[in-house]
Amino acid sequence: MNQELKIPIRRPFVLSGGGARGYAHLGVLKAFEEKNVFPEAIAATSAGSIAAAFICDGYSTDEVKEIFQRTKMGLSMQWRNLKAGFLSLRTVEKVLKQTLRHTTFESLPVPLYISATDYHTGFQRIFSQGEVIPAVLAASTIPMLFPPVMIDGIPYIDGGISGNLPVEPLLGQYRDIVGVHVNPLPAYNPSGSFLAAVDRTMHMAIQEAVLKNKRHCDLFIEPEALGQFGMFDFKRLDAIYATGLDYTRQLLEEGQVKALAGNSQLVK
Repeated sequence: MNQELKIPIRRPFVLSGGGARGYAHLGVLKAFEEKNVFPEAIAATSAGSIAAAFICDGYSTDEVKEIFQRTKMGLSMQWRNLKAGFLSLRTVEKVLKQTLRHTTFESLPVPLYISATDYHTGFQRIFSQGEVIPAVLAASTIPMLFPPVMIDGIPYIDGGISGNLPVEPLLGQYRDIVGVHVNPLPAYNPSGSFLAAVDRTMHMAIQEAVLKNKRHCDLFIEPEALGQFGMFDFKRLDAIYATGLDYTRQLLEEGQVKALAGNSQLVK
């Protein structure tokens, strides 16, 4: 490793939602870890907020991956587990309660901002104070599949609905923002499954807001190969992780790593 990279480099990250594709965030962050680049702060929503909670709590990507594998957290959210019209986030909640060492935003070693959607107004709500776990669950509540999460008497659903690339809390506070979006728009397949139709519809609904916020990112990462995976492909997490890792390793060529290490902006 180059001498200039021995001191850890800190950069702010934005992590999108994406269901099972959110597991690619760990691969992306692992590639940055290999280049000695670590989060200075993370703004995240939906599946990205689950990964972000662990990373901001001080876990490495390898440790988070081991937690997922050991607890089978992803498998708990498979479509076959649908009951009474709703999937359950109980396993996610249980794992978070058992493994998070810092359970309030104020106590986290790395600043965390979680975006959820107010189900009454449809507006974005950024959580950065108080309890972390309810905010993560609220941000991960896909409408029609999960019941809303109540916080202070207000129902919240998936933050991706109001903004799947929640860069807003980082603006004006941090420089050289790295945006990670794990939802490349898949090709239209008229003979696709119901879940594929739901997935594509949600993509289209959030695409305009993502493109708007993408402009605020100095480096934007969206592995196109993730388009082959669906929102509920929880049995393919290893392949999803590898896709994020391989794409980002290739992206972080020597010239871009030097830009990360220096005072210049990240390479677009």
